[in-house]
Amino acid sequence: MLCHRSFLLACLLLAACSEISPSLDFTRVQTEFEQAFRSDHLYTGRISAAPAGYHQVMQSLSTARINKFDPEQRPRAWMMRAVAAWRTGSFAHATSSSVSGLAASPRLHSREQVLLTMIPALVTDSQIITAWKASGMAYSAEQYAPVESAYLGAWKSLNAAQSAMDSSTPASVRSFLAYHQWRVLFNWETLIDNLSGGSTVADQVIRNIRPHFDGRDLLDMADAARQSVPVGDPLRVIMDAEMGSHL
Repeated sequence: MLCHRSFLLACLLLAACSEISPSLDFTRVQTEFEQAFRSDHLYTGRISAAPAGYHQVMQSLSTARINKFDPEQRPRAWMMRAVAAWRTGSFAHATSSSVSGLAASPRLHSREQVLLTMIPALVTDSQIITAWKASGMAYSAEQYAPVESAYLGAWKSLNAAQSAMDSSTPASVRSFLAYHQWRVLFNWETLIDNLSGGSTVADQVIRNIRPHFDGRDLLDMADAARQSVPVGDPLRVIMDAEMGSHL
């Protein structure tokens, strides 16, 4: 009897010291991610600090840990890691996580598929704005040239994310994509408006861009993205306030 009790006690001790089960761990990380995601609102032309929860998500979602999750959970895990890496400035990890997440076959038209498809564009925008601010926010036409190419590539990623949606895609995901379409376009326009050389240089750059967008201006497209989000949506409130401050 004593040996039996000792055996049970040893088993309980080993269980207490063992690693948390993948399913419980996934639930915990998902809760941390959602709390950070809901509180994370970015504005045009600014690089705000990432919520602390994203750092915790990054620490929790190593490649080895993700591979222990159920295959159906992995696309979401990669999405959480990609978003957290983007917001914490780990741009290479964000991009590679996006690739791994899409390779894990997320459900078509899902939040995971759309956000994973968006990540390269969000990384590009963050890198551009960070470098632009470090340079004194006044690029020459020569410095701007590779920026335009990068933004055109980012826009392709956002278009791909748009194409990944259908009627089953949650409305919140639609709003999130529109919000970042608006941000990218507004940031791009802001950078152009501040090119050294004055309005003449900026006007020429804007004329050169229009053919890529069927003759439309960046700000017109940004406003269309803003208006696609329902009035009263928290992201629409931010966009309305930002647009109002620039009038």
